[in-house]
Amino acid sequence: MLSVSALLVLGAGCATTGNERRTLLERASAEIAYEQPSRIVMDAAKGVLRDHGYVLAPSRGKNALRTQWKIDGDLETTARWSKVLIVGQYRSDGRFIVRAEQVVWATGGRTAAHPSIANGDAGKRGSDSATNYVPGEAYSPAKPVFSRALDLEWEILQRVEPRFANEVEKQVDIYLSGPHS
Repeated sequence: MLSVSALLVLGAGCATTGNERRTLLERASAEIAYEQPSRIVMDAAKGVLRDHGYVLAPSRGKNALRTQWKIDGDLETTARWSKVLIVGQYRSDGRFIVRAEQVVWATGGRTAAHPSIANGDAGKRGSDSATNYVPGEAYSPAKPVFSRALDLEWEILQRVEPRFANEVEKQVDIYLSGPHS
């Protein structure tokens, strides 16, 4: 694993949000290579996903986890759909790395499409001639957002290497209390 001070140097330039501490901690976890077997790390990842309310979907590999869609909010008004993929792999030096990716999609509830979309019959899926809406289907003009889930990677590190994670927290606090903050 990288030293704590090396992790802070890597993350120092990335602390641009209002919550610098969280940003530094999450950036530090992005650089971790575990010496434990993949089973231990992936079991920790499963626990993190469970704690966040995700349900695992079938996966082909032992070092890959993917979830079903998790819906937060009210489908009638506004909902946040999210899905996570966590992939682990061994590096050439025998250490194990984990990367978590998340897709988030916000929907504006169950609503009919804008009337201008209904002009013409091409592509109609619903039986109502004035709409392109399938009853019960979420509608959103927004596209899904894909991003690295550094918060989940930090939680995995806290489970697999709690002492190291505590040391990173101490070093981040020292760094942030210094003259650079």
